[in-house]
Amino acid sequence: MKYIKNKIFIVSLTLALALVIIFSVFYVMGIQNLPAAMVQAAMAPFQNMFTNISEALDGYAIYFSNVKQLYEENQALKDRVSQLENQLNDAQMAVNENSALREYLGIRDRYEALYAVDAQVLGRSDGTYLQYITLNKGSSSGIKENMPVITQNGLVGYVCDVSVNSCRVSTILQYDTGVGVYVQRTGDVGMTDCPYAMGEQGLLRVIYLPETAKLQIGDRIITGDIGDIYPSGLTVGHVIEIMPDLYNRTLTATIKPAVDFETLDQVYVVTGFAEKQTESETEAVEP
Repeated sequence: MKYIKNKIFIVSLTLALALVIIFSVFYVMGIQNLPAAMVQAAMAPFQNMFTNISEALDGYAIYFSNVKQLYEENQALKDRVSQLENQLNDAQMAVNENSALREYLGIRDRYEALYAVDAQVLGRSDGTYLQYITLNKGSSSGIKENMPVITQNGLVGYVCDVSVNSCRVSTILQYDTGVGVYVQRTGDVGMTDCPYAMGEQGLLRVIYLPETAKLQIGDRIITGDIGDIYPSGLTVGHVIEIMPDLYNRTLTATIKPAVDFETLDQVYVVTGFAEKQTESETEAVEP
């Protein structure tokens, strides 16, 4: 029993001396907190691993950020190229469609050039439903006030108000929208007006026609050379009634418009036109 106790004592003493020696060595090396040092030594490989992972993630973040920026820049360039291509196509279409539009409107021989923007009728408002119409095109499409509005069948009116993406048109059935016209068959000149009651019926009239005019039912009334809004030669309507005006010795003709305003859904806004010069006009401008 005494032997065992001596052996335990010797072993304990040996461990104590070993610990003293170990602590002394760490102390000499400048490591005073052994447990912390041991934990730090054990965590060192993991810290290095986490540091490498963090640096790698930062690198990927920068990479993907650069990729996103390049993608956005590339997309912006594609959009710009597409926009320029559309503008070029529109310009080419305008050149090609000029002749087709004149042919479509039946006025090819009268105009050297005629450019127009097609538009849809959004609604009818302000007064009777025939006096004003609203279109789905505006200043962003090159539309300005006082531009004439037409269809294949004839004259609609003129643009009286413009916003960015829409415009309002005062039709020939508006009471204060007078148009200088003449009778195609006879050449007699007059002016349209539209009393409220006639506008309600979708009709208008031509006043100040000379009493000597040889008008007939069905005569075609077209825009004249008076004024600077409407191109000349556009159909306004046809005569359905002729009445003498006893007060001023003129004739008044009731006109049924060539355009059916009740079913009107598509129009053309004329953005520019140039009428062909006659031989006399050409000779007058030559030096």
